[in-house]
Amino acid sequence: MNRIANTIPEQIDMLLTDAIGQGASDIHIDPGEQSIHIRYRIDGLLRSVREFPKNIHPEIIARIKVLSGLRTDLHSTSQDGRCRFVSGKIQCDMRVSVVPTQFGENTVLRMLPMRREETSLVSLGFTQEQELLIRECAQQSHGMILVTGPTGAGKTSTQYGIISLVNASNRAIVTLEDPVEYMLPGVRQIPINPRHGLSFAHGLRAVLRQDPDVIMLGEIRDAETAQIATHTALTGHLLISTLHTNSAADALPRLIDMGIDPYLVASTLSLVINQRLVRRICTSCSAAGCGDCRQTGYRGRTVVAEVLQIDEKLQSFIMRRLPRNDIVKYAQSIGMRTIYEEALAKVEAGITTREEVLRVLSVPAES
Repeated sequence: MNRIANTIPEQIDMLLTDAIGQGASDIHIDPGEQSIHIRYRIDGLLRSVREFPKNIHPEIIARIKVLSGLRTDLHSTSQDGRCRFVSGKIQCDMRVSVVPTQFGENTVLRMLPMRREETSLVSLGFTQEQELLIRECAQQSHGMILVTGPTGAGKTSTQYGIISLVNASNRAIVTLEDPVEYMLPGVRQIPINPRHGLSFAHGLRAVLRQDPDVIMLGEIRDAETAQIATHTALTGHLLISTLHTNSAADALPRLIDMGIDPYLVASTLSLVINQRLVRRICTSCSAAGCGDCRQTGYRGRTVVAEVLQIDEKLQSFIMRRLPRNDIVKYAQSIGMRTIYEEALAKVEAGITTREEVLRVLSVPAES
C-alpha cells in the first residue's frame, strides 16, 4: 500500500487488494476516538496494518455500504450484506457486517476468495489414516457425520472436503449454508435466509422433498434442527453437519441434551470429527522470521483433529449414557489419538510448534 490514493473508492480498493494479497481472512475497520484502526486477520491472528484519519470514517463506511447493498441512512442498528470485489485478476466475495459502537460504525469484512482449488482432507491437514476412516463413513448411504469445534476451526472447509469424497453424478447432493462460501460443481447449494423464513430447520424439511442422497447442513443450532437432522440420517440419507463442542466425545451428550433419544443418537451417528487450526512453521525461515512470514515464523495453517468412529460398543455406551471419560478411554484403546496427541505429532514432525499448540489447545487434564 505504497501509492497514495486520492479518493475514498481508491482507498477502499487499495485496502481490499492489499488484504487479499496478504492472505487476510477478515478486515476489521475499528473507529476510535481520534482515528480509524485497520486490522487484518492472517492465519487466525489480528494484525494492525494502518490508520485512517477519523474525519473520513463516514465516507469509508458509506462506500462499503453502497458496495454491499446496505442502507447508507441507517446508523443506529446492525446491518449485514455481501458484495464482490473485482480488480484485474483479483476476485473476492465478501461478507460485510456493520455494527454501531461508541465511536461510530464498526465494520468487519470476511474475505472469501473465489478459488477453484480442490479441497482434499489430507491437504487440509488430516492424516491418511483419518482420511480413510472419514471416506469409509462418507461412502455409506445413511447416517450422520459431525464436524465439531469452535468458530474459526475450519469446520466448513472440512465439510467441503467430505463432500468432495462423495460428489458423484449418481448421488444427489444438497447443501444448506449460512452463507454459501464457495461454489461446488454438481452440488445444489442453498443459502439460509432466516429473515425470509428459511432457517436450517425449515430448509432441511424442504430439501427432503428434493430427493437428496447427501445433505450438508451448515450447523445444528437448536433442538428442532437436531430432531429433523436425526430423522433425516435415520431414513436413508447421509447427513454432514457441524456442532459446537470442545471434543469429539462431547458431541454425544450434547445431542442428548438437545432432546434426541440416546437410542436415536446411537442409531444415526457414524463419525465425529473434532478439530482446530494451528499455524504452520514458515518453510522459508524455519520459524526464525523472514519477509515471507512477516517476521512471525509462521505461514499458513493446518488442521489438527481427533476422529471418533461410532462402533457397536460405543453405541451401547451412548444408550447407557456412560461418562465421556469412558468413551474417550475406549476410543483410545481401539486406536483413536486425541486432538492434543495429534497436535504433538505435528510438533514432532516439524509442522508446528509446541507454543502454537498451547496457544490453540487447552492442556489436557491429568488422568
